[in-house]
Amino acid sequence: KKMLDEAVKASLSTNNNKVKPLIVVKPSKQQHKNEEEDEEAGLDQFIEQRDRLYRQAMETRGSNMQGASSYYAAQARELNNHIKATQKQSQMDLFLQANKDNPNTKLDLHYLHTADAIKQLQQFISHREAMARNSSSGAQSVEVVTGKGTRSENGKSRLRPAVQNWLEQKNYSYTEVNCGCFRVVLKNDK
Repeated sequence: KKMLDEAVKASLSTNNNKVKPLIVVKPSKQQHKNEEEDEEAGLDQFIEQRDRLYRQAMETRGSNMQGASSYYAAQARELNNHIKATQKQSQMDLFLQANKDNPNTKLDLHYLHTADAIKQLQQFISHREAMARNSSSGAQSVEVVTGKGTRSENGKSRLRPAVQNWLEQKNYSYTEVNCGCFRVVLKNDK
């Protein structure tokens, strides 16, 4: 109620120097065992708050409170951008952790969205080809792990066909090591 009154007041104000309100999320009451659980709980709180703001925007829509509706929707969009950025950073952290102990001829693309995975694949292969050109004993092939897609929607991988398509577009020769991994032959442009 108080938040709605403030939103209505803000929407009726003709002041052009609008100040963005600060969104405060209460800290979790529950003690967590590690940082990942803390981050996940914090993210869940942001998601709940975003959803609540979207609901408030819908509830005030159509009435004489269009300004309040716009205010709530803008706040929800701002939270949504924060949520996406946090999720992307978490995915990148998981990706880096998964590849930390891999040999330098293997890239595990788990945890990444398709576009990010293709960018990492491009960088990885370019780097390995440069190393092979600069050294006579450089690796001639690399392994690219896409996973089987068992955790994907409908159990079908989106990453695997995207990687396969990219390799074909760039004219790379490759073979299947198994249904979740490709061995890619590096181009020799000496």
